[in-house]
Amino acid sequence: MRDFFGSLLRPRVEALGLEIGSANLKLVELSGSPPSLRGLAIRPTPQGTIQDGVVVDPGALAAEIRDMLSELRTRKRYVVAAASNLAVITRTLQVPKMPVKQLEEAVRWEAERYIPFPIDEVVLDYASLDIPENIPDGEQMDVVVGAARHETVSSLVEVLKASGLEPVVIDIKPFAGLRTLASKLHPEDGREPITLFLEIGAESSALVLTRGERLLLNRVINLSGKDFTAAISRSFNLDPIAAEEAKKNYALATIPTEDEDLLLDFDAERERFNPARMYDAIRPVLVEFTTELRRSLEFFRVQVGDLGVDQGFVAGGGSKLKSLVPLLSDTLGVPLEIADPWEGIQLDKGRFDLDYVKSLAPEFTVPVGLALRGVNPLD
Repeated sequence: MRDFFGSLLRPRVEALGLEIGSANLKLVELSGSPPSLRGLAIRPTPQGTIQDGVVVDPGALAAEIRDMLSELRTRKRYVVAAASNLAVITRTLQVPKMPVKQLEEAVRWEAERYIPFPIDEVVLDYASLDIPENIPDGEQMDVVVGAARHETVSSLVEVLKASGLEPVVIDIKPFAGLRTLASKLHPEDGREPITLFLEIGAESSALVLTRGERLLLNRVINLSGKDFTAAISRSFNLDPIAAEEAKKNYALATIPTEDEDLLLDFDAERERFNPARMYDAIRPVLVEFTTELRRSLEFFRVQVGDLGVDQGFVAGGGSKLKSLVPLLSDTLGVPLEIADPWEGIQLDKGRFDLDYVKSLAPEFTVPVGLALRGVNPLD
């Protein structure tokens, strides 16, 4: 009874989910259990505020986030955010079976071999993939480690505090995205499917493989939506903003058919950006991107055996390139679909334009995952 009344007197604080990307800022407010959407906001990231995943202009970034909070009209000030893929190093390490109390020291000692910075210059966290009691004596435990340089985390925390927010967790982006797929990773029938999760962001991409909810592989790929945009910019002599717009409206990830050409009204703009020319512009990036993905899957097969991937989900703004998901599915031999972060989230059709909200699914997979951590018990 004492615990019950104590929980009433000290209610758990809910936190917002905020993704600070190189292209866009995305903010999500969830509440309750099961979680319901209370609000969302998306704005372009002010130019010049982030470089290579690191905040370089905290003041301008904080001002934009304050405006988003006003737009959302939320009173919540606790937040779960994520560090850039480019700024985080993740590794899965093996350590001897040991009590949990001894694990931190062993992980830090082992991590020094894999992190290319002095260990006292990084913020490091870890999670055991095994329960020590379930590991036979003499066997190894798998531990996933995440690390980022102090200045990277400090600059992110500085922005959040200057925005009037109080960070409770700095998460890892692809792991946050996986949180929206919980029902797919661990279905009710008890299976543990091999799942591929691909987040194609503006500045980088991340490939994650899991067996059930157990991490098998996490790899950051330095190819992303910006590389497709840059290819169009070079081919058509456009500035980055115009190239991004042309990509959204006209680019195709597959060779256009005659039927697709006929569907276009050939005004001057459409003729300039006809699908064949756009495909020629982005084809080198497509080849490099699919090659990197195939290499990652081949590395996985060499490490753990020739296990088939049962299902795959794609997220991130870069995944909205027309025909990209079917192309990747055919090239990798994996059934891929766009991730739906709104599955399991209650959406009030009287409050939100549901078509608009659902159209944002690729971009909001990570921020919804961050917000889910904000309404679930925070660790």
